[in-house]
Amino acid sequence: MQEPQKTLNLADILAEKPPRIGKTGYVALIGRPNTGKSTLLNTFLQTHLAAVSSKPQTTRKHLLGIFTDDSSQILFLDAPGIHEPHSAIDDSMDRSIQRVLKDSDIAVCLADPTRKPGAEDELAIQRIQAARKKDVIIAINKIDIATPEQMEECQAFYQQAFPQAKCVRIAAIDRQQSEPLLVLLKNNLPEGPFLYEEDELTDVYERDIAAELIREVLLEQLRQEVPHCTAVTIDKWDDREDHIFIGVTLNIEREGQKGIILGKGGERIKAIRLEAAKRISGFVSKRVELSLFVKIKPDWRNNKRFLSDIGLE
Repeated sequence: MQEPQKTLNLADILAEKPPRIGKTGYVALIGRPNTGKSTLLNTFLQTHLAAVSSKPQTTRKHLLGIFTDDSSQILFLDAPGIHEPHSAIDDSMDRSIQRVLKDSDIAVCLADPTRKPGAEDELAIQRIQAARKKDVIIAINKIDIATPEQMEECQAFYQQAFPQAKCVRIAAIDRQQSEPLLVLLKNNLPEGPFLYEEDELTDVYERDIAAELIREVLLEQLRQEVPHCTAVTIDKWDDREDHIFIGVTLNIEREGQKGIILGKGGERIKAIRLEAAKRISGFVSKRVELSLFVKIKPDWRNNKRFLSDIGLE
């Protein structure tokens, strides 16, 4: 008679494969729009994971990025840029920021010295202070283009709000010039078991990353307001032998926006499709066939049910 298989408990599993131990914890990347949070995440992970654009509100929901090396596993939480909410989607983004701050061990306040401190900087400070974060690091970004005077002014502004915080100056676009922040994080994170395998970069589905990369292309190629009125939904993801077919709906709010996206003779949407397919292909390491369909969804940014359906509520 065959003996019944032994049921393993957590202790047995850990005994079979002990977890790696090192400096580990959650790190919130917080700041006003366009301070370089997503750029910094991509630089640390050495992959194009987070959508990046020069336009504000590129990031709509928080994203986990897992950085692992020999001595540490840093779990970066890339939050939307902090701004005054004016719609249901803005409220959702604000709640996402609050969750990121609540879940993090350290808050990295990323600042852009090339812009004068203003209302959004004040709002970023208020959000961090409201979360009562004890461990705050001020990261002054863009040392590659900012003047010494700009960096001094920016640091003084944030240091006044967080007098006990450590401050570091970086260039988020460059791995070597961002190394001082990594060193500071490792020095301040606690020892603990790694929570993810060393080859994992995120807990987000590939299709969600694909949607964000499509938004990135929209932000680059369209007029200022249109991409912010566009929600990207993945309707079909068919992983075939030699390529992936992805069916996508671009949800817009008004009829007039449709013509802008399509362009004369459909040339603009063709350019968007080709560029987005190229970026997604680079992420999934497979040829991508992309189909784009434009649909009018009036005032979707204030439609809480729709926002919930697309993971923004």
